[in-house]
Amino acid sequence: MKITDVNVSSQAFIFAAIHLLANRMQTLGDKIDPTISSKQWFVLAVISKFEDAPPNIGDAAAVLGTSRQNIKKMVLILEKRGFLRLEKDASDLRNIRLFLTEQCYAYFKGREQQENQYLESIFAGIDGATLAALHGGMNKIIENMDALIDGNANTKQGG
Repeated sequence: MKITDVNVSSQAFIFAAIHLLANRMQTLGDKIDPTISSKQWFVLAVISKFEDAPPNIGDAAAVLGTSRQNIKKMVLILEKRGFLRLEKDASDLRNIRLFLTEQCYAYFKGREQQENQYLESIFAGIDGATLAALHGGMNKIIENMDALIDGNANTKQGG
């Protein structure tokens, strides 16, 4: 049986499909390259998007929606493997900033084509309008989840 064979509401299907897709993305991502796990790759990808200043552990945890403890475990492993450099913030020594290393940049550059092919194959056959609708829907789900986490969810339907 496949999840697509189960007769449930659209909301229940999407909820289940998100879990299924997360598991499958992790499994496939881990097969792409044994150097780092897909979760470790995602941590590095998020860190690379901080343009103003290198993030601290709390910043990365907030974006990734996980605990500081989970991120700290991962960044320590990534530091040992040479992908990150951890430095205490000069203005607040309790704050540890996360810097990508040259090895990390070279690693990303070396697998850029493979990652692009992976994304293209995942989204094969999906037209621009469907992709835009999916993007908007996923954004709204993330906003709703953030509101639930923050404790100020709008309880109205369809709002």
